[in-house]
Amino acid sequence: MEKIRIHELVDFRRILTDKSRRNFAYKLKTRKAKDKLPDEEDKNGGDYWKTSTSCIYNVVKYNEYERYENKISELTDKMEVAEDNRVKSMHERNISILNNFKDFQIDDIRPTNIFKFEKVQKNHKIFSLDDYPLYVDPSLLFVYEKNGKTELGAIWLVAKLNGFKKNELGMFCELLHKFLTTNYSDNYQVSDNLCIAVDTFNAQKVSYRELLEGHVPFLLQETIREIRNS
Repeated sequence: MEKIRIHELVDFRRILTDKSRRNFAYKLKTRKAKDKLPDEEDKNGGDYWKTSTSCIYNVVKYNEYERYENKISELTDKMEVAEDNRVKSMHERNISILNNFKDFQIDDIRPTNIFKFEKVQKNHKIFSLDDYPLYVDPSLLFVYEKNGKTELGAIWLVAKLNGFKKNELGMFCELLHKFLTTNYSDNYQVSDNLCIAVDTFNAQKVSYRELLEGHVPFLLQETIREIRNS
């Protein structure tokens, strides 16, 4: 079975008719590895949201807010000379995302005392859940001290046109926490508060703590069961 992206689980949950859900689930379950994933973020070769996502990543990693203005200026110059309307629209949407993030509080998603960034092994990016190969691609893993303990937190920046509902974003966060617990809990205390999925389009976040406290539902395994039974 080809790897399944959480974006696709979101798409499945948004389908309204039983027939369409069955057809979508069948394609996920029978898709061969050589088939290209139907991913909006990979139109015409390349990541539609790459420029805004990479800028946000660098702002969060280095805690340097001025990177927003630098990238906005760069994209504005590119948009003004672009002749293709799709390229103009792409730059405009990425600029809009970065403008929204100017007021996003980075301190809410990263600690101030990071002393190490962990790398993600490529072979760990396929996470098996109930025999379904889910693709997990964390943006940033960071190690820090809290109350005398060495903790590990992580951020997963995800983008989609018009963004996600918070319960959809929760599926990214749920998978991220499972990934961290499986691969890093022998060496670190995995943080519930700083295990975070960020919807870059809407500049909103969900932490694993919100799932534990019932503010956001656990939907990941429920969705897998629905696909299995469709």
